Amino acid sequence: MTSPALDTLLARIVESGLLEEPVAENDLVYGRAIIDAAGTAVNVNVDPELEDHEDDVDPDALVAAVSRVLSVSESRWRTIIDEIVDDIEDAVDDEPLAEQTALRDDLEATSVVVFADAVLLAFLAPKQFPDSRILVQLDEDLEVDGVEVRDLDGIETIEVDSLDELLDRISGPDED
Repeated sequence: MTSPALDTLLARIVESGLLEEPVAENDLVYGRAIIDAAGTAVNVNVDPELEDHEDDVDPDALVAAVSRVLSVSESRWRTIIDEIVDDIEDAVDDEPLAEQTALRDDLEATSVVVFADAVLLAFLAPKQFPDSRILVQLDEDLEVDGVEVRDLDGIETIEVDSLDELLDRISGPDED
């Protein structure tokens, strides 16, 4: 059984036509869609955060956020990709790469999670990071707000505030 707020959100998403065969369950509305600028089909989850906002869910704002991310301009998408690549390359700095494919060419968008005030993009980079996924948080204006590399196996997740901190944790203690 779904909540009235989730039912309203589902109805608005169906009306918008943004998602293919949207479904409401587990306090989410989800379906598939294409990010136009990337030319890639992705899973889209719309999370109205019912546990925190049951009474003040704004379905129109969530639909607008979904529309914004799916129809992001090609230049903005390139900027997002450039920022992801720059952040990761800065974090790994001079580490030797096993794969010579450019990270920019290896990134594949796989999913989008839309919240009221943020968007979370998930990417795979099968050649550069075969055992990981890259999570990118965007703010309301689709500006990169954070980049994180996580293990795919789900066994170990490291929460860090920056990629420098992530690299420090991965490489272990400094030995002078």
